[in-house]
Amino acid sequence: MLSSRTSCIVFGIAIATLSSSAQQPCVRGVRVDGLVTDPSGAIVPGATIQASTGAVATSDQSGHYLLPCLSRSFTLQVRADGFAPQTLGRTANSQQLHLDIQLSIASVESQVQVSADDNTVALDPGRGPGTVTLDERDVQQLADDPDDLLRQLQMLASQNGGDPSTARITVDGFQNATTLPPKSSIASIRVNPDLFSAEYRWPPYGGGLIEIKTKPGAAAIHGAAFFTGSNGSWNATTAFAPSATPASKRRYGFELSGPILPGRGDFSAALEKRDIDEFKVVNAQILASDFTVVPFHQTVPTPQRLWVASLRSGWQLGQSDTFTGSFAANVNSLGNQGVSALVLPEAGYSTTASQYEFRLANEFTHGAGQLHQTKVGLSSRRSQNTPNATTPSLQVAGYFTSGGATSQATDDRRYTLELDHDAMFTKGRNTLKLGIQSLGIVTHNHTPDTFNGAFLFGGGSAPALDTQNALTGQTMTVDGMEQYRRTLLGLPGGNPTTYQQTRGNPEVNFTQWQNALYFEENFQVAQRLTLSGGFRYQFQTSPGSFANFEPRLGIAWSPDKKSAWVIHARAGIFSNFIDADTIADGFRLDGRRQQQVVVYSPSYSAPLNPTPASIAVSTRREFARALLQTTTFTGYFTVEHTFAHQWLARSAFFFGGDWNVLRLRNINAPIVGTSIGAPGDPIAALRAPRPYGGNENILRYENSGHLAGNLVSVSVEQQSYKRFNLRAYYRHANFKANGGDGIVSPQSSYSEQGESARADWLRLNGGSFIGSLILPRKVEVAAQFDAYTGAAYTITTGTDANGDGIVNDRPSYASPGMPGGVYHTRYGLMTADTTNGNVPRNVGTMPSTIHLDMNLSRAFTLNPKDKEHARTLTFNLRAANVLNHVNVNGVGTVVSSPSLDKPYQAEPARRLEAGARFSF
Repeated sequence: MLSSRTSCIVFGIAIATLSSSAQQPCVRGVRVDGLVTDPSGAIVPGATIQASTGAVATSDQSGHYLLPCLSRSFTLQVRADGFAPQTLGRTANSQQLHLDIQLSIASVESQVQVSADDNTVALDPGRGPGTVTLDERDVQQLADDPDDLLRQLQMLASQNGGDPSTARITVDGFQNATTLPPKSSIASIRVNPDLFSAEYRWPPYGGGLIEIKTKPGAAAIHGAAFFTGSNGSWNATTAFAPSATPASKRRYGFELSGPILPGRGDFSAALEKRDIDEFKVVNAQILASDFTVVPFHQTVPTPQRLWVASLRSGWQLGQSDTFTGSFAANVNSLGNQGVSALVLPEAGYSTTASQYEFRLANEFTHGAGQLHQTKVGLSSRRSQNTPNATTPSLQVAGYFTSGGATSQATDDRRYTLELDHDAMFTKGRNTLKLGIQSLGIVTHNHTPDTFNGAFLFGGGSAPALDTQNALTGQTMTVDGMEQYRRTLLGLPGGNPTTYQQTRGNPEVNFTQWQNALYFEENFQVAQRLTLSGGFRYQFQTSPGSFANFEPRLGIAWSPDKKSAWVIHARAGIFSNFIDADTIADGFRLDGRRQQQVVVYSPSYSAPLNPTPASIAVSTRREFARALLQTTTFTGYFTVEHTFAHQWLARSAFFFGGDWNVLRLRNINAPIVGTSIGAPGDPIAALRAPRPYGGNENILRYENSGHLAGNLVSVSVEQQSYKRFNLRAYYRHANFKANGGDGIVSPQSSYSEQGESARADWLRLNGGSFIGSLILPRKVEVAAQFDAYTGAAYTITTGTDANGDGIVNDRPSYASPGMPGGVYHTRYGLMTADTTNGNVPRNVGTMPSTIHLDMNLSRAFTLNPKDKEHARTLTFNLRAANVLNHVNVNGVGTVVSSPSLDKPYQAEPARRLEAGARFSF
């Protein structure tokens, strides 16, 4: 097993060799390589690239071409079936040049002469702030494990802001978000295309977009078989584990592609299986048999079994007409989900998730300068949870959660139909793109949430007891564990804080349509000035939202003749569909289909039986009469400069905000005031008047949230060297919001005090580095590094002192000498004896995260003399979290708990795996 020190030394040596081995160009000329793509960004295999020197290259099945040695001034002629011939000229000032070529539609001539004294500037519709394009070689250097690969791509996608876990994945131009296809089927990945283009609905700081293009079939039979494995003895022990965690993984599969009818049809197929045996660590505190508080540490296996498959076939129906059909499947089984930190094994559940997708696409060039793309997609997704126990859930705030999972046996089935049509028209310097996007979602949701019942012990005011558990005549503030102990012993103050149970029909069925129309026009006003304008209109049903208008504007300008400096400015409005999960919750808990009741201070043995001390409150949800989509305005200003040897530096400034953010508020909450120093009394609060009367909570979805802020970033990129490439990035962000990534509720239904705070996803500072280096003897080392400051979290009291039915109450700042439940924290002196506390939301900060992943590989050609039927064997050694840094993703949040602000769960420790791949 590699130590952190050894890993750093190896990486340092690799970087140190840059000066001697990063560049090995041809002696008097320039090495040129790049990707050939169509106007939509899809790769174009089989394109012929001929240089003025006579050298010829053909783009491979991943769209990549290479001309190893050209003169410093050269001209390229590019031809491909169905596309206009294109001529590009360039005078290079370095010995390495990365030149991507985007072909135009057939019958439109494109002559672009670019030299040291004659450059043009274009608003590339496929490139925006933070865009990263990865070709097949780049993809091979990324993680083999789908979860690790997803994390790496999410970190790249979230560079412009947002929660990395919300990054969307799309495949082959379809809009419906999906899961990662088999890595072996991926031809290229474009992270964060120009999201200001009107064809996209996601704002740049919404977590990002990951666009994946899959491989077409090859002209001859090609394939590969691969295996990667990791042994438990190679890997570090998971953080906070009381004993060794022998984590292991195995991944194996194959890919195959080739012609069906030469020149007419081809196919590509991929299948892989993944077995992962990871562990979660329970790091809780429970009551022992003698009713004393003792630590509870346990290592719990969380096995995962994944099958991923894809099949694609492409057909040339005519000279300008192509058809593609594809099928993808993803079946994943996971055990002991939800277990970790304060959640005991019995409160976990197992999950089986399956996804099947069938896609059809047609691309047709019609006349001069017209390209039409039609897409039809069908998908079926199903997720089933099976609980480890069916007993009532039991949560002692800040200490542990046991009993059955509140989700119980869920079964969520979702069927989608996607219909898209895009058209692109090119004439002279104008390019116009317009389209229709339609997504129908049929949901069959079976969710018996809290049908098993849920107890909460959150603490509060209770009679004081002496060492013999006798009454002293005083009152005191107790935490949830003391409240639970008294309950088990039958002592005064020994009742649960609440008991919640839902009854009725767990099934919700509905259909939602998400539709959009858009157009986008790019116009080259002058040689170094390009304007862009677009407009998007989108609407949805269930619930209906129809007034969503989204203009977009942009400009690109170069102030110098060599176009070494380029300035971009973009601005636009975005709208976000109300997702089907939110709608399902609102329909299900409407008070008719399901009835939810919360009993305050119930009997522990018979919680639904009324007692003199208990109060039962029913809860239902409703939608505001005119529910709107979240609207975003954002703009950015970017300055780019290309230095010698094609080093590219970029600085960007984002600004913007959201309004109409969806929040959930109890519009019939008890009208109670704010107090500090007096223990919260939920029973007294429940007796306060309500706006609509009755003992009922009415939780309404309403557009009362907002977000605003800015982001500054700088980046450096080098992609022209033969043996070395890198992308380095740093950002500083500052966003404040009173909403969150999910549906957030205010602490008080009648006050916004402390609600506007750091955004949930915000990490103030962060940076990343991704690069590769070819060492002597054709050994290639690749690394991806990222480091970010900690995310925010909210400190709570663990109880519901204001009686609104939502357990998100926050503490108040305390004065020295204040009696009662006062706690010292690194954020100040706080007290839980409060109602509607004044500590703001997201005041806490979790520790920083650092990731360093590395891959070492070497390919051996088994038959070097047979260029037409090459067979290669590639070995690789990959390490995730090389530094074995404890990347904390959970801390204690209850102010009265001894775990407050203490890390208790983290991402996996260092993992090492080895693999082999045979290609033919």
